[in-house]
Amino acid sequence: MSNLVFQNYNNRCKGWTNPSDLFFGPNIDFLSGYQSPAGSSTVVSINGTNFFSYSTIRFGTFSPTVYFVNSNILQFYVPSTLSSGTFPVQVFNGSGPSNSVNYTIDNASGYWLSNSNGSISNTNNGQTSVSCLSRGAPFKITTDYDFTDINQTPNPNSISWIICDTTTADIIIRLPDAFTFIGREIMLKNIGPNIVYSSDTSPPSVLISNIVPLSGIGFTNIILPGTVGHWATIVSDGTNWITMQSNF
Repeated sequence: MSNLVFQNYNNRCKGWTNPSDLFFGPNIDFLSGYQSPAGSSTVVSINGTNFFSYSTIRFGTFSPTVYFVNSNILQFYVPSTLSSGTFPVQVFNGSGPSNSVNYTIDNASGYWLSNSNGSISNTNNGQTSVSCLSRGAPFKITTDYDFTDINQTPNPNSISWIICDTTTADIIIRLPDAFTFIGREIMLKNIGPNIVYSSDTSPPSVLISNIVPLSGIGFTNIILPGTVGHWATIVSDGTNWITMQSNF
């Protein structure tokens, strides 16, 4: 009976899947940051799934240049021409959109335009409230300063404005850890003639190249040059401290 043919019904077609039910569109899990001041050139990483080299980004009504890192990360610069407001961020693979995540631009840049005598005044004509990242009275330092020493008064985690005032020697500042304090924003102004350097060692005695200049070209360990009146606003992107605004 070996020549008999048996029908196998185990491999029968069990149905079909409607192509419209298959979803390969982009999805946003989270952003590297959700807020920045008006006029800044902040880099934002979009973390999610189903990203491609041809994916596009909509920031409100703007379409910023997309930097494809991999299928899970896209990057873009927040448009520096936009004023304050909340803007939806979406990723598109062709016509298919992702979910929408809000990003806020805070019109607090006027607070950083400090006076030449070292005082800080509100220059926002619209009386806009100061950014939650920039609250707190200015704190004056006259020597090396360590942000990681939480036993100091006031607590370094509550300090956002630093006035550097010394005529005797350069100042070395140990900045907060960039990875731990993603989005941390610090404004510094020099009212003395000495250079202000960065460090990430404790005590702050070794110069570290973790400051990205405003031009975005190369790295430097100088936060402020030794010129009275120079100021800079720096923000952590998780790896380094990015100079977002300065007057040098």
